[in-house]
Amino acid sequence: MGIDDRVGSRSDAASRLDRRSFLQRTATGLGATAVFSIPGLKPGPVTKKKKLTAYRLSTHGRRVCAACKNQAANRFYISSAAANTDRAHLGCNCGIVTQELKFRTWACYFRHGKSGVYDRRGNRQCPAPR
Repeated sequence: MGIDDRVGSRSDAASRLDRRSFLQRTATGLGATAVFSIPGLKPGPVTKKKKLTAYRLSTHGRRVCAACKNQAANRFYISSAAANTDRAHLGCNCGIVTQELKFRTWACYFRHGKSGVYDRRGNRQCPAPR
């Protein structure tokens, strides 16, 4: 009879699962299953955003010149930095605001992210923002 052949040897006891650890592991598994079975916690299918953000200059509540009014009324920007660098003149104090656009409109305005600015006075016809 060798060392490994004995009943109740140390390697045999270490590989066995005692009652306490069995119950702990079972409870953990059941808890995880219960959490992931809640409908609100399941990850849904990945979809495109229906609306994307565009930035504009705003003249509301400010004393502004005609150049600022025209630029704010007709131009859309892909980022706030793009809006800030494309002011109508050096002393322009117009605020930068966000506007939600439908994906199709945003894609047309910014050519799927390749263009930083869209001017409605130009030749490219895109759907009106809503």
